[in-house]
Amino acid sequence: MNNESKKRWLFLSWSYSRRSEDIAKIGDFDYFYFPLSQKIRLFQFPLLFVKTIFHLFKKRPEVIFIQHPPIHAILPVLLYSMLTGAHYIIDSHITPGTTLIEKPHHNIYLFLHRFYSYLATVTLFHSKAILERGKKWRCNYMVLENPVRILDIESHFPIQRRPAIGMVSSLSPDEHIMEVIEVAEDLKNVVFYITGEKKKIPRKILTSTPENIHFTGYIKGNNYYEFLKAIDLAIVLTDRKESALLGAYEALSAEKPLVLSDTQTMRYYFPRGAIFVRNSKDAIKAGIEIAIRETGRLRKEIQQLKVEKLRKQDENFSKIEELLGSRN
Repeated sequence: MNNESKKRWLFLSWSYSRRSEDIAKIGDFDYFYFPLSQKIRLFQFPLLFVKTIFHLFKKRPEVIFIQHPPIHAILPVLLYSMLTGAHYIIDSHITPGTTLIEKPHHNIYLFLHRFYSYLATVTLFHSKAILERGKKWRCNYMVLENPVRILDIESHFPIQRRPAIGMVSSLSPDEHIMEVIEVAEDLKNVVFYITGEKKKIPRKILTSTPENIHFTGYIKGNNYYEFLKAIDLAIVLTDRKESALLGAYEALSAEKPLVLSDTQTMRYYFPRGAIFVRNSKDAIKAGIEIAIRETGRLRKEIQQLKVEKLRKQDENFSKIEELLGSRN
């Protein structure tokens, strides 16, 4: 499919997502999102429904990628699709055991997700751990791993000294921020940069962390990739065993060696270029020390892995185009 036809493609979401932005960037089509406040999100849904309908009829896309969750964002896309004959693709960010099935009423959302997926051209999942759901739903589904980008940018992010480690984080409880802070207290020769909204960090932590820890705040767009290119090593942690961590793929785009939580999912997707650790202070510290010593080897491995991921990514985009072609 040529780039001219992709001008009628659109990625739409009800909150900003770097995965969504990167998919659109790689596919060379537009990304548009409506800012969604987490505090009043339920009250925003009716307004966002109307705004979505108006935006779709203004832009007249022929193919719409829609980010899920929230599940409510798919309905206006479905209605537009039924009225215009456009195709829609669901990019589903759900993870078994952590999203949509935590409370009884979430089963309703799961039913709606199944219904919308049955009518979609294809539903994309970020990890093979979720594929069993697609099999049961009898919908078109496939794994589209988190995006890997070719970065043609220079970094202007200021690094205090080296080695510099970037912790890619949303400051969620499952990411073991406190353990990393404790590690930094021991590794005073290493500088740590931790991403994420500063307002999520208790003031006590902000004022009592070691001097070699810097909280960057939330970094967006090319500035974020400049940050990744500037650091020497990236660390991404989680307790969610099925999650294919987006931050690891973003660091892969910048060709940075990784320290990752030791899960089956992450070992499957990152067979090289990474040191795997348990989510404890001692294990994280040991993993960082190994990664620093073996940075040269890990960097070569991560560069090789990036080539493989890019090739697979091209194949997956071709599969999506084939599915769209079969629906015409």
